[in-house]
Amino acid sequence: MRKILFVFSLFLSLSLILACSDDDNSDPKLSFGRPIYILKAAEPLAVELIVSEPVTEEIKVPFMIDGSAVLDEDYTISAKEFVLHPGDWIDTVWVTPKENVIGQREIRLSLQEVPRYRLWNNRWAIIPVETKDIFTCSFSQTTMDLKSEVVVSMKLTVGGVDYMYKREELRVPFEIDPASTAVEGEHYEIVGGGRELIMGIQKATADVTIRFLKKEVGKDKVIIRLVEGGLFEGGTNTSVTINVNGPTLYEDFVGTWVSPTFISGDFIKGMVWGHPTDCDNLPVNNLSTDRIVFTAGATNTLNVDGVQGDLAKYLRNCEVVYIGEEPEQLWDQDAYGIKRDVVTLELSKANVNYSVTNVAERKAIVLVRLLNKGKVLEFRIVDYEPTDFLTGTYYDETHPGWGEPKEYPMRELYPLVFRFNKVE
Repeated sequence: MRKILFVFSLFLSLSLILACSDDDNSDPKLSFGRPIYILKAAEPLAVELIVSEPVTEEIKVPFMIDGSAVLDEDYTISAKEFVLHPGDWIDTVWVTPKENVIGQREIRLSLQEVPRYRLWNNRWAIIPVETKDIFTCSFSQTTMDLKSEVVVSMKLTVGGVDYMYKREELRVPFEIDPASTAVEGEHYEIVGGGRELIMGIQKATADVTIRFLKKEVGKDKVIIRLVEGGLFEGGTNTSVTINVNGPTLYEDFVGTWVSPTFISGDFIKGMVWGHPTDCDNLPVNNLSTDRIVFTAGATNTLNVDGVQGDLAKYLRNCEVVYIGEEPEQLWDQDAYGIKRDVVTLELSKANVNYSVTNVAERKAIVLVRLLNKGKVLEFRIVDYEPTDFLTGTYYDETHPGWGEPKEYPMRELYPLVFRFNKVE
């Protein structure tokens, strides 16, 4: 189609040039560079004015704007007149696509008369407008808890295909629903202060970070809602409710937790590559009667006398130090690597070899978080040096092909994740 339009415009231009060649009027002539341009979906377009000979003084050549495309909605234009300075024979204005999502629209430009100049062959220019893709947007979750900070993520698709890992930034507008009870600037803040979820270059989701400021009874809900229209339409989840809970304290973990379930085995098996026996002895043997007890006092402690399953190979009775809470990317929870607030605890003693026959006891950190309104404890072992399983993988992680190994090599892709139930 574009080739046909080009040939047509070339033929029309040549015909008009020949028709004018017999005209004995010596006034210089003004013309658009060609009669038909195409405004691509996401690229600015240069529209040229050409004069048959260089001008000797500054002239301004206005033009009318018409057509079915809507100025400042489908496109913007850099000027509404051309300006030629002495010695010039060409000038350019730029047409930039905006939210051009409605098909079959076009821009029509027509040159206006200028004293001592004649309008030549291409006194009109027609610009069909290509349409942009419409993004279908869905929040990754419908409810979230705000402890210290939380990253709200949105997934995007175009025509049913995931939109991610692009070379340009995308910004998705959102609003704070009036049904929210928490007050921005008092109970929470939006990092950066804007009203956009941003998908950065080579990122998989559009994100915005919400930061905790103050907890107050009855003012603990923030509802973030997609602003639909233009380039963006709603998908499955058009809003997310954020519970402003505030930071998790050590006291929230105090009590007895039972029946650990190992939940990250399938994820770890999917991450292991090149070591076929690495997952043969993962710590899957955990008993429904296993129990751990956190206590608080002058010294906080963890008691594991009630653990008889595989966790006994790692855990020891020990003192516990609360380090802090911050967002952690939990690749085992979601393929997009969602960030959730986790608490870091330092155990004064653990067998980091996670083995009966091999014992290397030292301080170690674990990551913990509370789920299901505090009834479930997620216990993430990330600081370990395995000798009975994942040995090849551990070697690879501690001997990277470039750079230095990470402080906790198994933390991101090989966390040993357990979930306990609270004893009421």
